[in-house]
Amino acid sequence: PSSSSTTTTTTTTTTPTLGKILPIVSTLDEIKMLSSIPSITDIQLRIKDTSLTSTDISTLIHNAQSICSDQNKRLWINDYWQDAIDAKCFGVHLGQEDLYKCVHNHGIQALRGANLALGISTHSYAELSVALGIQPSYISLGPVYSTSSKNVNFDPQGLETVCKWRELIPEDVPLVVIGGISNVERVKECRRAGAECVAVIGAITKAEDVNVAVDSLNDAMDV
Repeated sequence: PSSSSTTTTTTTTTTPTLGKILPIVSTLDEIKMLSSIPSITDIQLRIKDTSLTSTDISTLIHNAQSICSDQNKRLWINDYWQDAIDAKCFGVHLGQEDLYKCVHNHGIQALRGANLALGISTHSYAELSVALGIQPSYISLGPVYSTSSKNVNFDPQGLETVCKWRELIPEDVPLVVIGGISNVERVKECRRAGAECVAVIGAITKAEDVNVAVDSLNDAMDV
């Protein structure tokens, strides 16, 4: 392909200003709960229910976007980029396998045309190279620590890798870290290592008081 077509394939949307924390949830009830908290600006929906039909998934994403729009929250959809475009969500998060499928199906152009933001997962230097070529809205690194929230085929990256990623990623592209960030001390460690945003799951979904947990996590990012 010509250089012009390559450029078209790899250019995406403008960089968003992410909040300090990015809660990742899987249900509409969790979306409703988090969207009511003023200090949360971004929410990511990662659909885990394998029994859902494509119609169910589309309905869930549209309903989630409606809730977030009403509460002025930015909704990121994990993987289902076509549905995210249809629902006019703020952004999409893609792992490397889903990124390949998206590129193959001309999804990057579609995301850009719909003005959706794009976050990309990375676990290795090779994956980071791919992500940098796409020029995403943010780059995610994980797992930083051991995690039980998701089966991953990579060892914990550690804080040294967080520092290295921050050095390699352009200054205007936020670095999001994920994986085992279960308490405020780990949040502080990640912030000191250079992360602009921490993606959290259990630290919020398993908290006795979600509002207190959110405030504590946000405060920890101010170190």
